[in-house]
Amino acid sequence: MRKTFLILICSMLLATLVPFTFPKANTEPTSWIETELDGNEAFISATERNLNKKREDITLADVETITSLDPVGASSIPDNITDYKNLTRLYITQGTLTEVPESIGELKKLTFLSFYNNKLTEFPTVVYDLPALNSLLLQRNNISEIPEEITNMSSHLSSLDVRNNNLISIPDKIFTTKWASRSGQLIIDTEGNQITSDVPVDYLDNYNNGGNMLENYNYRQKQDQLVYKGDPIVVPYKTDFKQLTPDKSKLGLASNNALYPTHEFEYYDDGSSTLENGVATTEGEGFITIKSTLSTTSNPFAKVRVPIVVEAPPEGSDVTVEYKSTTGETIAPSETLKGLLEANYTSEAKTIPGYTLTETPANANGTFFNDPQTVTYVYSKDPVPAKPVTVKYVDDKGKELAPSETFTGFIDDDYTSTEKTIEGYTLVETPANANGKLTADQQTVNYIYTKNIIPAESVTINYVSDTGKELAEQTVLDGNIGDSYSSFAKTIQGYKLTTTPTNANGTFSDTKQSVNYVYTKDKSLLKAKIGKVEVEFVDSTNTPISNPLIVEGEIGKTYKITHKEITGYTLKKEPSNELGTFDQTPKKVTFVYQKEDSSEKSPSNKTTFNKSITKAESSTVGMPKLPKTGDKSPLIPSLVGILLLSSATVLWRKNQL
Repeated sequence: MRKTFLILICSMLLATLVPFTFPKANTEPTSWIETELDGNEAFISATERNLNKKREDITLADVETITSLDPVGASSIPDNITDYKNLTRLYITQGTLTEVPESIGELKKLTFLSFYNNKLTEFPTVVYDLPALNSLLLQRNNISEIPEEITNMSSHLSSLDVRNNNLISIPDKIFTTKWASRSGQLIIDTEGNQITSDVPVDYLDNYNNGGNMLENYNYRQKQDQLVYKGDPIVVPYKTDFKQLTPDKSKLGLASNNALYPTHEFEYYDDGSSTLENGVATTEGEGFITIKSTLSTTSNPFAKVRVPIVVEAPPEGSDVTVEYKSTTGETIAPSETLKGLLEANYTSEAKTIPGYTLTETPANANGTFFNDPQTVTYVYSKDPVPAKPVTVKYVDDKGKELAPSETFTGFIDDDYTSTEKTIEGYTLVETPANANGKLTADQQTVNYIYTKNIIPAESVTINYVSDTGKELAEQTVLDGNIGDSYSSFAKTIQGYKLTTTPTNANGTFSDTKQSVNYVYTKDKSLLKAKIGKVEVEFVDSTNTPISNPLIVEGEIGKTYKITHKEITGYTLKKEPSNELGTFDQTPKKVTFVYQKEDSSEKSPSNKTTFNKSITKAESSTVGMPKLPKTGDKSPLIPSLVGILLLSSATVLWRKNQL
């Protein structure tokens, strides 16, 4: 037996030292409803009870048939509460809910909703979205306020249970609103709160509104009582209790329940003590009432009479007499008056050189109070002419844009200058001394403006001859309206400037402008500007076979030389420079011909040719012609030459025969 007892004791010790570990249950969801409700066991179990089914067998279709649900011990409401779309009654009780999700507002068929015995601290305003809700139960939570907006539910709500919360008031609008109950009043149960606001007697029944501090109580509804737990309140003489706030730490309830922190209290003089409208005017003992700020003065439960002791009148606070200028400057030493509380005092003005008294204070004579007082005599300074202040309106280069203004007056007079609106300009700097005082020194106030930048129309510079011909590329100037522009003449070869425009320099504007420089040909330069091209006509032995030509033209112009037809000869080679440009260096263009019959011998004697000069009137020189009348080579010698050449040819052919 003894051995068995020892074994039992050892087993118990082992069990306390080495705890037995049970295998953990599988917490993963195993059914549709567990997944759908995020494992919310309170709602899953309630659903099983309601349907009398195991969770593994429950479907969405089953959930949608439920009209009443009573989850117990819930800590939250699942997001998919909306699956219970046909619910009319929902009891979420004995839980730890601290908030109500917006999804509850989707249960539009709910007529009864209970959050009995949870942890709510705020009224669940989502119930405003339930159009059929008739009864709302919120008892045994920690709600401290009922919003006035609950009256928006008056068309369908008939009862509200807020027992055992933290309420200290009920909105007055509830009692003036017509509700959905048969009587038109909201059936409201308020027991177990600390309500001090006024509730009409016809809203209180016999059983469900006790434990508050309600004036219109029923004998079956025992109310609580505000009590004072402190010592008599000692206050100085002349203390105004209306300016003080009671110490809540000295207050309590007869039930010994803690006062809710939302309570506010005030002092109230009911006229039964030695106070005068709440002011301690008599030395010694007395009483003052402390009441809830929400209760009526006649509510006996929400107020308590408190003993007070008023101290003997002390010395009054000092009265300081000041002597100041109109600008607030101290111009003479201040004086301090002393005396007993409520004793009279008298002050006097002073004679101060350079100043004149302009204001005698209303409290020049008075009574010493608890609070310090100040008596201020105000003097104006005797006027002294000041130097002027000149206000200027200038641009950033100092140029005056508008007439200046001048302020004159006396020293310490105020002056105020203002900016001006100046067309085409914008203010960029307001002076620091735009406002100030006149002094013994001259002052200048400068408002600085900058010119507005507005794009102007262009100015075109043209370089033309006296016949209107463009001689050089035009120049286009751009800028802003009001900006200056400058133009200049160009040096154009062969021309001289004859007209300088009057608007060669000017100002950009909102209209287009043209500046025309006019030139005429410089005749003194014409000779120096003539180029020459010498044209030769030779055979394959470089022997001239026709008169050469001199073609002249203006330097810079183009020329084109074409060959001419010469009897008995065929053009053999065209020169590479038959097309070119006149310049200051003489050029030579040579056309080479082939004699038509190569068996004939060339004459032993060479014919001498004279040059013919052709002047080109345009940039292109046409095909040169044979010399005409007036050329340097006479016609007769040419004919003689041709005759001799023909005779020689005939004789040569006879000899061949």
